[in-house]
Amino acid sequence: MPLNIAEIDRRIDGTLRANERTEQIVVALAVAVFVLGVGLLGFAYWHRNPYIAGGTTVLQDFLYWPIREIRQIRRENVALRATPALISALSPAAAGREIVKLLKFIRTGKA
Repeated sequence: MPLNIAEIDRRIDGTLRANERTEQIVVALAVAVFVLGVGLLGFAYWHRNPYIAGGTTVLQDFLYWPIREIRQIRRENVALRATPALISALSPAAAGREIVKLLKFIRTGKA
């Protein structure tokens, strides 16, 4: 099966657009968690309640997930943007091996 660079570019562009939308959603969730935590901290200060203030710590711990997801999406985007240049310069067999490596990298984050 011959390597069709235009088809690969089209699919990569679609994936990058989808990743951009996902990244915007995850960033919005991170901002919402942060704002909610700050609001809860202000509420706890206003009512002088240390138990509510302790809850803000737990709430802010939920920021770990969005930050991890954003890093993963950006890692995928860098790999996907480099793919067309990489495979266009290789033979079909070598390009296939590199695409397999790319997919493993995207899936696991390790080369």
